Amino acid sequence: MADREALRGTNRIFEEEVVGKGDFAALERVYAAGARLLSPGVPAITGLTGIMDYWKGAAAALGVAALKLHTLELSVTGDTAQEVGRAEIFTRSGGAVPVEGKYVVLWKRGADGAWKWDVDCWNTSA
Repeated sequence: MADREALRGTNRIFEEEVVGKGDFAALERVYAAGARLLSPGVPAITGLTGIMDYWKGAAAALGVAALKLHTLELSVTGDTAQEVGRAEIFTRSGGAVPVEGKYVVLWKRGADGAWKWDVDCWNTSA
């Protein structure tokens, strides 16, 4: 149960601090140092610097105002976990009507015990 709460806490950092407040430095608390981002329409991105640059640009280009992650499946085995979920993406132009998305995150627990995203793959459902 503690692992599941820790995983939810990391997702909340992404929702509330990164997307909600535009605090892209908080991505260091979400992604592992050598993490990979598999986003639609761009080559795979490896490492925190590239991931930070990606999310800064994507947030501005898409006009993302808020995001809500909904875990549908979660499996924890030792120091790794797999999450499958659904995302609601709220844009400034779309108002209260979210864009639906889906995601798979492969998690890794670091030596400090913190759970972070190691592989993040997502796409919109439209």
